[in-house]
Amino acid sequence: MTAHAERLPTARATTARAVSDWLARNSLLVTFIALLGTVMIGLAPELFVSDSWMTLLAGREIAQHGLPAHETLTTWPLGRTWTDQQWLAQLLFYGADRLGGLRLAVLFHVSLVTLAFGAAVAAARLRGATPRSTLLLVAICVFVAPWSWQLRAQAIGLPLFVWTLALISSDVRLERRRTLLVFPILILWANVHGSVTLGAALVAIAGLLGLGELVLRRPTTAVWWRSALLLVAPWICVLASPYSYHLIGYYRLLFLDSPATKVIVEWQAPKPNGYLLVFFAVAAATVALTIWKRRRLAVYDIGVIALTLVGALRSGRGIVWFSLAVVVLLPVALDGVLGTKESAIRRRLGLVLSTAFVALLVVTLGVLVPRGDSWYARLWPPPAAHVVATTAHALPANATIYPGDTHGDWLVWQEPSLRGRITFDVRFELLNGREITAIRHFKSMKPDWRTALGGVRIVVLDRANSQSQIKALRAEPGSRVLYEDNATIAIERPQG
Repeated sequence: MTAHAERLPTARATTARAVSDWLARNSLLVTFIALLGTVMIGLAPELFVSDSWMTLLAGREIAQHGLPAHETLTTWPLGRTWTDQQWLAQLLFYGADRLGGLRLAVLFHVSLVTLAFGAAVAAARLRGATPRSTLLLVAICVFVAPWSWQLRAQAIGLPLFVWTLALISSDVRLERRRTLLVFPILILWANVHGSVTLGAALVAIAGLLGLGELVLRRPTTAVWWRSALLLVAPWICVLASPYSYHLIGYYRLLFLDSPATKVIVEWQAPKPNGYLLVFFAVAAATVALTIWKRRRLAVYDIGVIALTLVGALRSGRGIVWFSLAVVVLLPVALDGVLGTKESAIRRRLGLVLSTAFVALLVVTLGVLVPRGDSWYARLWPPPAAHVVATTAHALPANATIYPGDTHGDWLVWQEPSLRGRITFDVRFELLNGREITAIRHFKSMKPDWRTALGGVRIVVLDRANSQSQIKALRAEPGSRVLYEDNATIAIERPQG
């Protein structure tokens, strides 16, 4: 009995020391993840955007009606082919909501974002980068694309991108068995977000480098096999979805002639003004550092940085992938400027920092997580959706609702009875040229804006970005305001 009592404290002391040693060695990673998680949880209501409601709504559609093949939610593209490439991500987020409400969906999302940046930090350290360079770059890059913090299906793709890049960049020749994990990662990715094409490109670049080796030196059978596998297999993984070859048309539309680029600023090429100056500054510094310290980077690293930078310059949605690539690949180059010798951080300081920020995260979770859905969705007032639904049901069945760029999916999420009454939502890939033109003409208040609205009887708009539209709608004889607050306004238009 006495011997057992003596062993128990010893075992506890050993476990406590092992935990404290791990925290001290990984204080950078632990502190960063805890701080990022705390900030995101504190900003939870700000994480919900139109894409968030689309993700949840589409997940509900799949759970209730199965995988979609044709559009049934909105009126303008009703009946058109809907290739729901993100189906698995949508189902997972909806499942989280069903299990624990919006709080669990937010926690799932925050976990994904922090996991992505945490994995990027870990990958940089495994590549030999110092904590100083890694911390400096991740502290900058996490703010390069803050819209990547928003709750949307893309969040699941973030850690998948980092894992794919980490595996391939550390084994370009595919000589380690664990690197084969990129293929199941790509298969999972192919069912959660369209950025899987970028993941396939990350792997295919290694295949191209293998082909270059075949040209420069006498090839071996192993090199032929690896190069062919890396070049071809990723694109097969991209089509590993219930939609299979139908995804080819989806990606062609998405990347070559996406209607979203004509309406949504985030899909357009970024311009050097406002907050985007942060991205352009980081991009310029990245190019300069890559050229200056190119000997510290592999050819593969330079190729990935170039690819992700071109993607970011083509569309603001691509900036997040560039920022993650910088965190993984560039710290070793920055070490060439700052040096690899660092004044050792005392073990106690690292332990105190990591413990303090973990404690802060725990306190934040304890205070904010118990709050109900009304707090998380406080920027999206349910009374607005209820008033719109009540009014719509009193109108003829063919009376439709124009939801602006942001409110369509949220309205149907809040009021399922509005399914089939909304003109369009954020899935702009379903719309044709005439419908995109109608949206643009109403946004810019062209002389034919009334024709563009057609038989729309209710318009729901974001007040901050729709002042001219609101003024024109109010001026229509017979119009009336159904709901109005600081952020949202709903207006009923006269018939005819």
